[in-house]
Amino acid sequence: MRLSGVVIVAALAIAACGGSSSSSRTSPSPSVQPTATSSTSASPSSIPTGTSGGAALVHCTTAVPAGDNLVIGTVTGDPTIVVRDIQDPANAKNLCQFDTGATSPQFVSATQVAYETGSNQLIKVDLATGSTTLLAGSGGSGSRQFAASPDGQSITYLDGNAWHLLTPSGDRVLTTLPAVPGRGVNPDEDDSFLSFSPDGLYIALVQTFHVGGTGATAPDQVRKATDGSLVYSTSGMTMGVWASVPSRLFFRDSAGTVHRWDPSSGLSSMLPLHWIQPRSSPDGRWIAYTFRTSSGLGGIGLYSVQANSVSNTTPPGRSQARFLSNDLVWYIGERACSTCLGGQPTPTGVTFIYEIAGASEVVSRLSGVLDAWPHSTPPGL
Repeated sequence: MRLSGVVIVAALAIAACGGSSSSSRTSPSPSVQPTATSSTSASPSSIPTGTSGGAALVHCTTAVPAGDNLVIGTVTGDPTIVVRDIQDPANAKNLCQFDTGATSPQFVSATQVAYETGSNQLIKVDLATGSTTLLAGSGGSGSRQFAASPDGQSITYLDGNAWHLLTPSGDRVLTTLPAVPGRGVNPDEDDSFLSFSPDGLYIALVQTFHVGGTGATAPDQVRKATDGSLVYSTSGMTMGVWASVPSRLFFRDSAGTVHRWDPSSGLSSMLPLHWIQPRSSPDGRWIAYTFRTSSGLGGIGLYSVQANSVSNTTPPGRSQARFLSNDLVWYIGERACSTCLGGQPTPTGVTFIYEIAGASEVVSRLSGVLDAWPHSTPPGL
């Protein structure tokens, strides 16, 4: 998962004052961490396997249908975060709802979700039974950014400066990154992307906050998901996203050129494309992204992974694209705001869904989207 611009701004504002925040849910923290640990040396987990995470903070009123397209988000007129079945978009319905104490929820599988609590615990919940598992206990370095493997068996997370990989065999620290310095932030350039590849073979971290390191402590890394060993590292990149089959990692440099890392062929330069917050379709064929128009407002673009080409899909005043399915892209409407932080546009309160096949846009009932399931699907399905 990647950090939101609002969370990043709050985190760096606090860091600049020399403190840390326990309420910014997936923010980088300048807290002091242990000396960097070898990528292959495991640190014993302090949480016994199968430890309960207490009462679930998500409650389902309807069973989750097998194979349906699901969303975690909010519906217009209600701030409650829900699990919503959108298999039939015209008759979408809420299946489960989260308590306010659950933050940053995301799917681990079709029937499992994970979230953080107010005390910074990382909890996994089985939606069918309500049983919980404590994945990571309350840390002293604030909230965590985390992502689940495609098979739901592993979790990777950032705890302050320490990058962890949690597998059935235990919790290991892959490396300890440089502390986050206090500075300003540019939402169009700063980002933190942490994710398993769609084929489950690799983990990528592409971020602009823990800077200054090289090799095992570099800001941008790819590691094997099996043992956490380092396979590629670089610096100066931002706005990462996995796409394609087999999995390839895309990211761009500060000048606005997109690069692709391939496990077999290594690094290649693609198009000059200054994308912001790129997101890939479940089948890996498309990457949706925000771009800045001449007016300063965002627009939504689509990058074809197979053709290495782009198309602009919407009028100005759109941003924060998220795929709901292989063909449907959700995003928010925005307008200019001269009094907003950094002169950034502000949401209009209206959201949209764009259908790629029909090249059409409609107003959406979803006011917010945090995650969608399935995360990946075979091409053509």
